[in-house]
Amino acid sequence: MNRKSIFEKYLFRKDILWKIKEKLFWFLRNNSRDIYKDQRELLKNIESGIIFDLGAHNGDTAKLYQSYFPKYKIYSFEPSPKSYDYLSSRFIDNPNINIINQAMGCKNETRKLYLSNFPNLNSLHKPNERSWGFKDEKSIDVETITLDDFCSVKKINHIDILKLDVQGSELDILKGGIKYLAAGKISLINIEWQVVPLYENHHKYYKIAEFLANYDFEFFNLYNINESRSGQLRWADAIYTSKKIRNTMIKQFGDGAGSGW
Repeated sequence: MNRKSIFEKYLFRKDILWKIKEKLFWFLRNNSRDIYKDQRELLKNIESGIIFDLGAHNGDTAKLYQSYFPKYKIYSFEPSPKSYDYLSSRFIDNPNINIINQAMGCKNETRKLYLSNFPNLNSLHKPNERSWGFKDEKSIDVETITLDDFCSVKKINHIDILKLDVQGSELDILKGGIKYLAAGKISLINIEWQVVPLYENHHKYYKIAEFLANYDFEFFNLYNINESRSGQLRWADAIYTSKKIRNTMIKQFGDGAGSGW
């Protein structure tokens, strides 16, 4: 390509200012992507609502959610007694964060919770050879309830954000919420997106995507990407959006060529 062709292609094109703006936007976006800011933007028209925080661990996620959604009510689920006690103490004076000492699953039953020396890795699925912190082989029995049944008992009509970080049980929980999914009663799902499984019967990312597609949920973006030394993507957090949210995006960004909502 000669010098004239280069100038005509890059500097004298009619949309040069638009292209510069686009490149700048994507540079900033790719270096400052924030899963909480994006959720706030996607739900910006809803001032108050309900967040389910499944896999609450030490409460840092609940605290972040409250900072971005100060008028929302948060239900934080944590089946580990030790973590539950810590959460109860941490949020004892916080009326908008409700701590629930229970696990969720695809049905109501008694399950074994495998305990790691790293509590964020506790799981209802038996750890495989890739997991760590399970050498002591500790476990306790816990009761699970389905998402549909819990919402029915608590008279919760709609969930604005369903956050799932439950170490392999994500799809189990979704299967326990098919009534709410089918009725369009969940707006947005923030879910751990597993590529390299750490537990037996650990459902991979594409199984979750296939399941959610049945209820008009679509993949939005990836965050907090974790890679191995080889460069292999191990896990990340993903947002899936409901049809209602996508319709709102279409109104804002259009649906013509290159819009992508």
